[in-house]
Amino acid sequence: MAGLVLRPMARQDLPAVLALQALGYPAALHDSADAFLSRMALAAELNLTAWRGEDLAGYLVSHPWAAGSPPPVDAVLAPATPADCWYVHDLSVAQDARGLGLGKILLAAGREAAMARGLSRSELIAVDGAAPFWRRQGWAAPAAIAPDLALKVAGYGPAAVFMTREDLANP
Repeated sequence: MAGLVLRPMARQDLPAVLALQALGYPAALHDSADAFLSRMALAAELNLTAWRGEDLAGYLVSHPWAAGSPPPVDAVLAPATPADCWYVHDLSVAQDARGLGLGKILLAAGREAAMARGLSRSELIAVDGAAPFWRRQGWAAPAAIAPDLALKVAGYGPAAVFMTREDLANP
């Protein structure tokens, strides 16, 4: 994408990030600035923004985390949490940047950074019918999940789907 600048998310980006989040997700799935800051503190290189000039075109919020234990919406995360997977918390692309492959660009950069941290697998919760997009990117829904995990996933809404990617090295 011509004129695209990808960089780690910074505190001063949060007003634009929160505005884009508000456009793309229902209010029940909104994270606060504090929740974003806690994820940035866990792994700055796994939280990315994509800019076209002065406009935020998209962002990726992700972090190292314990497998099978997705954090609830709007949780402020503790830095001492054991981590064995790359948890993709949020991927958002502005309406005028959709269809240009920006989601793939952000995910590829995040995946590389996760592998550089020694993480080889990933988890996420697909919301609002996004599971087909995530399948195309290499994530899959397990055949069954534990009841406590199913309860956490339900906190993301009725259409939420827990998904995993077992091999980050295989694009």
